[in-house]
Amino acid sequence: MNLKEILERNPQLTLEDLQALQTEYDRRFVNHKFKDGFGKVQHTYAHMGKLLGRLAEYVEAMEEGREVSSDDLKNKVIPDLLVYSAWLANELGVRMDHAYLKRVAENLRRLYADKIPREELEGIEGHVDNRVSRES
Repeated sequence: MNLKEILERNPQLTLEDLQALQTEYDRRFVNHKFKDGFGKVQHTYAHMGKLLGRLAEYVEAMEEGREVSSDDLKNKVIPDLLVYSAWLANELGVRMDHAYLKRVAENLRRLYADKIPREELEGIEGHVDNRVSRES
């Protein structure tokens, strides 16, 4: 499936579509730059430091009451986090949507079990388990 077909198959960009789009984009334009999949992991590691630096600069400016734009975070940091998440997920054979749903359910149980009705929590966990097993 080409990039345009991936974009056109859903009116909204799902995590599954994002991952498929990134995979095809990488296959066509990026993968040849790396000796192997681990090269992308190394690249991700190096650039995550840069992204955290941009975030740190923003936080520091806000804490000090300086005028600062969030444009860099909106237009570079957030999209790059998605790219690097897709790279890691693809390299490790993980579906991003499944990993996200499982993590949310895990966090609800671990951090907020006392703030959510047991039936609701169990319903969420059951939904996530069913969805992940059905789509795997």
